Amino acid sequence: MQFREATPEERKIYYNEEWGGKRDLPDYVLHSLSMREFGFDHDGSGPNDRKNQFLTVDQLESYLRTKAPYSAYVSVAQYEEPSLMKGWLRAELAFDVDAKDLPAKRCCGQGQVCESCLEEARRVICMIGDVLRSDLGLRELRYSYSGRGFHLRVLDEAVQRLGSTARNEIVSYVVGCVLPADLSLALGYPRVFRRYAARILGRLDERTLQAEGIRRAAKILEHRDKIISSLESGRVEGLRELEGIGEQTLQSLLEVLRKLNSEQEDGRVTVDVRRILRLPSSLHSGVSMKCVEIRDIERFTLDQAVPKFVGERVGG
Repeated sequence: MQFREATPEERKIYYNEEWGGKRDLPDYVLHSLSMREFGFDHDGSGPNDRKNQFLTVDQLESYLRTKAPYSAYVSVAQYEEPSLMKGWLRAELAFDVDAKDLPAKRCCGQGQVCESCLEEARRVICMIGDVLRSDLGLRELRYSYSGRGFHLRVLDEAVQRLGSTARNEIVSYVVGCVLPADLSLALGYPRVFRRYAARILGRLDERTLQAEGIRRAAKILEHRDKIISSLESGRVEGLRELEGIGEQTLQSLLEVLRKLNSEQEDGRVTVDVRRILRLPSSLHSGVSMKCVEIRDIERFTLDQAVPKFVGERVGG
């Protein structure tokens, strides 16, 4: 699949011939539209046109069909005065997994996206959702494809008025950003950390380990399957007995895995209660893909986000 930039004409085609307007917008945006800030990128330089407010869906539809912006964004927050970003009321707890920024990529390289790393990003956002449900008891989870990755918004009332500090604690937990005091505990945070660490370790090569300061990288890769199995099962006592891997090397490895865990999700998005994210149903012009709300994240495929105009391009 090619991720080519959309032309201004293709943007007009999308918003005037393909975009479904109200029926394509998520219910959580529709029900609070007049209390949200909207932002726009008109030329690919970023969302510099901010503090826009629309009182009705018709106003938003008219704007998008007329302007056909490069990108459209909507706030996670609701305000009394969105056009001034004043009177903050609440904000969804948001998570952003960007395929171009995933650590230890072995496909298309940092800063780029391909189907392989987008699938990995989907799996990471699924894991985040699993932890939010199983460990934190949150239920109102809304997923969307963002063009280069995935967003997850948590709508539960219990989290919507949390400040940045509490949100930072949540992201540290659900992504495995802290090394557990006891790695062997079967449930709770140690299990979360081990799941992410095992997945990350499966993607590491010798060069990456060495770049992270691991001297005995070859030995770690020699025992990788055993280490991953121990992390997944929680039976970590035997890790210290692996030939050629001492306590210092093991602790260094766990610290590297902790660091890479934290790089899988953009924590700046989660802690920012005034963040704007791509509007589901809008066009990501940088890659010519629709930013779509996802009903079933487990079964999502990129085909669901390809605009019709992409298939009609001359020369594919």
